[in-house]
Amino acid sequence: MDIGTPIKDLGPVKTESLKQKLASLPEEAWTANTFRQEALAAGAHATAQSILFKHEWHRRYNTLGFPHLEDLVQHWATVRGVDAAAFMPIKREETDLGPVYTFPDWLEWREVLEPIVDQTIASLRTPHGVITRLALVRLQPGLRIDPHTDGQPMAERAHRIHVAIDGNAGVRYKIGGRNIAMAAGRAYDFNNRMRHSVRHSGRKPRINLFVDYYPNPGISISNPFARVGLPTGVRAAE
Repeated sequence: MDIGTPIKDLGPVKTESLKQKLASLPEEAWTANTFRQEALAAGAHATAQSILFKHEWHRRYNTLGFPHLEDLVQHWATVRGVDAAAFMPIKREETDLGPVYTFPDWLEWREVLEPIVDQTIASLRTPHGVITRLALVRLQPGLRIDPHTDGQPMAERAHRIHVAIDGNAGVRYKIGGRNIAMAAGRAYDFNNRMRHSVRHSGRKPRINLFVDYYPNPGISISNPFARVGLPTGVRAAE
């Protein structure tokens, strides 16, 4: 979303419980599910690893032309020779820009992430707002995300929020011609409609929590058969 400035500091977020969980996380948690990196992330973002919890779907915005995200999951799993059932979304919410899907890893991480999401969107929350993307994203040392502007339809209407999990002095963001560093334990509303890039010259991986928040959807309907609910404080329209 174009917020009228390159970046806005939304304040501190309590991330201690998340940092503890991440510290004990096995490496395969980052490498076992590469669906976002290989099938969803646009070119510039494909260098980053992720644990995906929620993602919107634009029927006309995927390069392979699949009408439904489930079709893309099946295609990706078939190519990789893995069972698609383990990667299929577990919930679908409808918005005026298309559905938002929740993925299986949310069940394991929900208890830790819900309080952080609540804090992150506190100043932006609306009665019918929707989390459209939620992911832990790791960028390894020596890698970069090339200059680009996010062009998907939801980028025009949803806030892209970065929660910096740790202070990594070697990571530099450039947005709108301005160099920026993110402090540990703070949330930042990031203007992804401005040209931006990331360069990692540090020694340890950078991990951020991405929270995309759509404050004013024209429609928001949760699947009545869903196995999980929305983050606390975010509900479907009546």
